[in-house]
Amino acid sequence: MIGRRKPTRRRNKYVFNFYSNKNFCHIWCESVLESNYALSLEFDSSVTSYCSQPEHFDVYGKRYTPDFLVQYKSGLCEYIEVKHTCYMDEFFFRKHTLRQECVYALTNCTLKLISEKDIHVVAVNNLRMLKRYLDISVIHLLEKVGSRKTITFEHLKNAVNKIHYATPVDAWALVAQQYFIFDITKPLNDEVTLQRNY
Repeated sequence: MIGRRKPTRRRNKYVFNFYSNKNFCHIWCESVLESNYALSLEFDSSVTSYCSQPEHFDVYGKRYTPDFLVQYKSGLCEYIEVKHTCYMDEFFFRKHTLRQECVYALTNCTLKLISEKDIHVVAVNNLRMLKRYLDISVIHLLEKVGSRKTITFEHLKNAVNKIHYATPVDAWALVAQQYFIFDITKPLNDEVTLQRNY
């Protein structure tokens, strides 16, 4: 994830260049909170694709651009507005209600509000650590790492190390690609219990 300045209508607007493995492209995020939300979408198995700043809407004469458009495996789409709670005053909620009405009338899609309260700090730290392993091919290891339904991360690492053509990062990739899952709100360490997910 690389932050750099991107030309916008607002001066000194800092924009994050977030690479999406799920979409195979770069996603522009206008805040750390937006980039954290995008990171959560990368690991959300119910999400097939998403994009940032998807399109503009005319909301009673005012131009409005949602932060994200999310496509789910169910076929449903949802627009997302990401905002810190410190900016959510009565005036904001009045505007948001009008935006919801207009977006739904034009697209038949809902506009959902996401704040920092919806994004778990420990989970984000775990996902940020795992993201670098999303592109590593490990499907060929699934039959080699044993058949136990639960295993600690340390035991998974040991099992992977015993496979002569595997590398130490493959254990991380197995977790990153959710072949083994765990409570994402707890820090990932050797003692964490993983559940087989295949």
